[in-house]
Amino acid sequence: MKLKKIVMVIMLSMIMVSTAFAAYSRKPLRRSAALFHKGDMLFTGEFAVFYKTVCLGGNFEYFLTPNISVGGDLVGTLNSPTVMIASPDVAYHFALKEKNLDVFAGAGPALAFQVRGSGGTAFGFKPFAGGRYFIKPKLALYAKILAYIGSGSSFGATFGATFRL
Repeated sequence: MKLKKIVMVIMLSMIMVSTAFAAYSRKPLRRSAALFHKGDMLFTGEFAVFYKTVCLGGNFEYFLTPNISVGGDLVGTLNSPTVMIASPDVAYHFALKEKNLDVFAGAGPALAFQVRGSGGTAFGFKPFAGGRYFIKPKLALYAKILAYIGSGSSFGATFGATFRL
């Protein structure tokens, strides 16, 4: 009986000490401008190019954790017929050792609807991957490649500037 108590005390002590050392020695891999916290918000003005289509719009992200954000894109075509694309998404931001670089990937549904001209709505899926390079703590250059998978599938890229709100 005494041996069980001694073993139990030793095991609990080892767990507490190892937890304390792990918590003390943990350092985030990302630092400086590319480090995000819960509640951070980013807005990106986007210029998008798809197959024979040019779009202008924006992207918003809200961070649930330092690595996971929710948000989405709202873009409109600049040529005729005018089409708006609304696409909520979830992104994972990879922890890198590079000081000012944020690399991410994600996906979400997309809804395209015509504002002017004949046509209806189309539902699809939007996987993407991209990155940001922070020039200043509140300003970054932004690039993303994405695909719209659905009726009228296409592949494209977006470029822009990100502002930390």
